[in-house]
Amino acid sequence: MIKRLLISLTLLFSHSAAAVDFEDIWDAITSCNWFEFIGDVDDTGSKDLDGYDYGDSEFPDANSGNFDMIVYNMDGFLECIGGNSTSDFKQIIDTFDNNPKDLWLMQEVWNKTKANYLDDDDKLDNDTVPYRSKHWKGGSTSFGNGLLTFSKFPFDREDRDNNDYSFATYEEETFNNCAGNDCDTEKGFTVAKIEVTKNFHVHVYNTHMDAGREDDDLNAKAKQLDQIADMIAAHSNDATVILAGDFNMAFDESDNDWRGANYQAWKAFFARVGGQHACQYMLSGSDTSLEACADELQDTTDHVVVINNNPNYTLDVSNYYISSSAYSGLSDHDPVFVDFSWVKH
Repeated sequence: MIKRLLISLTLLFSHSAAAVDFEDIWDAITSCNWFEFIGDVDDTGSKDLDGYDYGDSEFPDANSGNFDMIVYNMDGFLECIGGNSTSDFKQIIDTFDNNPKDLWLMQEVWNKTKANYLDDDDKLDNDTVPYRSKHWKGGSTSFGNGLLTFSKFPFDREDRDNNDYSFATYEEETFNNCAGNDCDTEKGFTVAKIEVTKNFHVHVYNTHMDAGREDDDLNAKAKQLDQIADMIAAHSNDATVILAGDFNMAFDESDNDWRGANYQAWKAFFARVGGQHACQYMLSGSDTSLEACADELQDTTDHVVVINNNPNYTLDVSNYYISSSAYSGLSDHDPVFVDFSWVKH
């Protein structure tokens, strides 16, 4: 039990680039609510988070439309080991419930108790986001991947990690490469096939990649981004794709040079799968290259990418910004907001 506890605590500390000190781990053990912590570790597997079953509703066929999205690292650890407070987490849910978006992509929902708040109809109405992915709580020495996708649009969440790659149901992949303490996590990415209308589906990729700034971390992140590219190239090559999440990949990781390792990894990714960063849609003038977004992306770790592989539809970004707004101080990340418009050819 103690070994499993230490491994789990190391996992939770892995969101920091700093090395883990066992005195810090012991302080965390003694400051945590022991019963809540043990319950978090012992209660493994996946849990439904209410919502509707696929097919309970549908949107009729249309030739154009709009929808919006929030991408948010929720900082959902236990508070005693670095996460936000219960009241802050509830405030995030309340703020979203009062001003919902059509898609809500979350990272770092690693605490079972906090995930359960997302299952409370008094805190987050089913009609606000009817379709919700399951919460993967992890195995005997982990806290899962912390990824959740909530949607106004239908998607089938029945199977988890079924490896059929049809994306008929919710797909989950763990990264093959990692570095340092991140190797004790189950970081990876998920794919939900969102039914925007009867004949228009979007493959929504949600990810949380390795932290850290050392060479091993940068190499791991490049390989993780390449693994996502492999999935897109193999299984979303004829679909509209939204890729978003906490990439832990600002563009200035090497010697304060924004053309460093992360930038090179991004350039290789776009060369393979096409698409654009959401920032590029906001550029005015003739230069809409990735380089033109350098100033904005130098310190940004949460990103949104659009790839238009479906020849019958085009998805555009009409607004993209990162802002604390009503969410100020509730997490160690500011949420990313995106407005989309789409048209059928």
